[in-house]
Amino acid sequence: MAKLTRISIPVMLLIGLSAFVHACTQAGGSKEPEVGLQSLAVGEMSLLQFRDEVPPQPSEPILGPDDNEVRLSDFEGVVVVNFWGTFCPPCVAEMPTLADLQSKYDPDKLKVVAITADNRQDIEKARKQLAELSDDRLDFFYDPQRGIIYDSAVGGFPTTIVYGPDGKEIARYEGEADWVAPETIAFFDAVIENAGLNG
Repeated sequence: MAKLTRISIPVMLLIGLSAFVHACTQAGGSKEPEVGLQSLAVGEMSLLQFRDEVPPQPSEPILGPDDNEVRLSDFEGVVVVNFWGTFCPPCVAEMPTLADLQSKYDPDKLKVVAITADNRQDIEKARKQLAELSDDRLDFFYDPQRGIIYDSAVGGFPTTIVYGPDGKEIARYEGEADWVAPETIAFFDAVIENAGLNG
């Protein structure tokens, strides 16, 4: 009897472990496939974040190309807000592809708003560098108080936030990306279509 117990207990444990592993595998395998825009978070866009609770679009003004005050709500269509700085190598590296992204779309349908996080004393340096990096295809924006950075819950640079025409955050991307990779363009084409801006 003792011998039978010594054999049966390990066997029962092994059976129980196998059942547990099988249940976990089945649970993992039954995960619902991503749908809609989330299904396009692949390849270059695999780091896109879709949040259940998003901060509201900041309403305070920033300074635009002519040092005039503008708000994100002033722009029509899809607004792609990129927080960058001359102190951030990945920010600098991705800026030409952000300019390419802007060149692919009518600014009334998609507007890239590149907001520098540089200190006030470096603003002119940032303005000049953006002009060089973008071939003058991106407008220069900055926020002397940096309030929009905090209100947007930016955790690091670069961070890019995509807003719909209703001012609601669609998705965000933290880190450097190729903004004209095929999967990136597929994502923005879908965003524009979903917003009813194709016509």
